[in-house]
Amino acid sequence: MGLQPLHEAGFRGEGKTIAVIDCGFYRANDPNVFDQSKIVGMYDLLPDSLQRGGMCNSSSDLHGTEVLSTMLYEKADFTGTAPDANYILIRTEDIATETYAEVERLERGMLLADSLGADIITISLGYSTFDDGIGNFSLDDLDGTSSLSRTATRMARHGRLVLVAAGNTGNNSTWPKIMLPADADSILTVGATDSLGNAASFSGWGPTADGRVKPDVSAWGDNTRIYHPVNQRVTRGKGTSFATPEIAGMAACLWQALPMLSAMQLRELIIRSASLYPAHDDQRGYGVPDAADAWQTATALKETNASSHRAHKILVNGQVLILREGRVYTVTGESIAK
Repeated sequence: MGLQPLHEAGFRGEGKTIAVIDCGFYRANDPNVFDQSKIVGMYDLLPDSLQRGGMCNSSSDLHGTEVLSTMLYEKADFTGTAPDANYILIRTEDIATETYAEVERLERGMLLADSLGADIITISLGYSTFDDGIGNFSLDDLDGTSSLSRTATRMARHGRLVLVAAGNTGNNSTWPKIMLPADADSILTVGATDSLGNAASFSGWGPTADGRVKPDVSAWGDNTRIYHPVNQRVTRGKGTSFATPEIAGMAACLWQALPMLSAMQLRELIIRSASLYPAHDDQRGYGVPDAADAWQTATALKETNASSHRAHKILVNGQVLILREGRVYTVTGESIAK
């Protein structure tokens, strides 16, 4: 993903706050695992009867910790994508069952993250059908209009960069598609690839029911590195759950380097830096973003604009863009960045 140049330049997510909404965070409160000064809040939205001793205490409830490790973990053998960012941890998922109540808690979790001022919200959860059958979604619901997906869109349009995992249902014959709220508009839906950028077979397919490109981008999620809090070592994991926070951490580094961008402008920059752009496919979206390319492109735009108020043509991934007075336009006149 081209993060090394940003890290070497000191852009490691400092000053940005990432809300991680997930299952439990076993040992996330252990200073031997994570720098505790970077975890600025923990919120458990499960009812008391389901908390089972707390969100950091159950060795069977560790998915959130694995997700967090892709961004925050920093030891000699592995550095996450944004080790200097701040993190808010929010548990909304009950690992014991799958019920519609989790959908409602996820909505509350997004609203909480927004109220706490998170810059980025990353969600490695997704929903289709439920254990009791109550509230089941159908493939036709993947049109961005569910209450859950509309909440994600609202957060994005409120200035938060929202990322949602595409889901691991790509090989499921009854539900091979992305899951909700990955169908939301204005967010970054993230699929999974292997280390070479090939689509992982398990990664959920797009497009949405109303024909929009999904996923938007992809990252390494097939045999990628994570920290396992039970084994207490770096290991390998599979899932769009891990690809998604990798992109979230990358976004935090880019946003630190390019603070003049809005969340929507940053989203567009990330998409346009991706390996397939402007082409796309139904499992990888526009491909794997290149943070170094995005940073260099935006920096060049800023420097060029500072020297002149005239319009300038630039080439990004084979597409002509026009820079004029601090804004970037497509040739059709659409403004995409300052």
